[in-house]
Amino acid sequence: MRTVEEAAAEAGAGAALAHGWTLHAIDPVTPAEATAVLAEPAAAVPQAAAERLGRLRLFAAPFLACGGEAEFVAAEKPQGESHSSLWLERGAAGAPPAARPSGNGARRRGPAIDLFIAIRDADAHDAGFELLAVLADLLTPRLSDDEFLSYARLLQREIGEGATGEIDEEALEARDSADPDYVTVSLASTLAEYMHALWHDVEARPGAGHLAPQFLRRRFELLAGIFPPDSGQTLFR
Repeated sequence: MRTVEEAAAEAGAGAALAHGWTLHAIDPVTPAEATAVLAEPAAAVPQAAAERLGRLRLFAAPFLACGGEAEFVAAEKPQGESHSSLWLERGAAGAPPAARPSGNGARRRGPAIDLFIAIRDADAHDAGFELLAVLADLLTPRLSDDEFLSYARLLQREIGEGATGEIDEEALEARDSADPDYVTVSLASTLAEYMHALWHDVEARPGAGHLAPQFLRRRFELLAGIFPPDSGQTLFR
């Protein structure tokens, strides 16, 4: 097995994606398989969001294994701990990258991102959504203070209007437990669903634990003001 850092260092030119990004298939994943799974969700990212992220290389790995202090690309499903995704950020001064499993809260700004998705550890749709979820995690700290506060005020308004649900279980748990990072968690999850809706039709889920459609629409409208849909993209169908 190779470490993810080794795989990134050995990468060739890759295939062109939207936004000037590149796609790299790691054997035994084929370029055609990588494109079929990841090209469409990558294209769903609004250009304004892609510009915040900067240069990005997307790696379609078969599996991602945790080996203690190192993370590895694995051809077969690992017996031990594994990841659905992880990313590397490179410092402007050329500092060596460090692998970060997605969702661990350790985020740093940098001019280049190497993002690994384990596409054989899930079905094609789930792997595509995983891509959008990690990009949302990376975008959240790149919002301005005013943009972040506008979302926080929107959450306060929802609570005042009696909202009982959230965008997903993680955000709901953060709200109900008074997690100090609730706004960040909710924002990242909502941003992932916003890009999901730009990728293909999605339906609001009913029930007390889920976000009511009127609140979801209001969140999407706020995010559309920050990251407008590109020409040809439809948010509300």
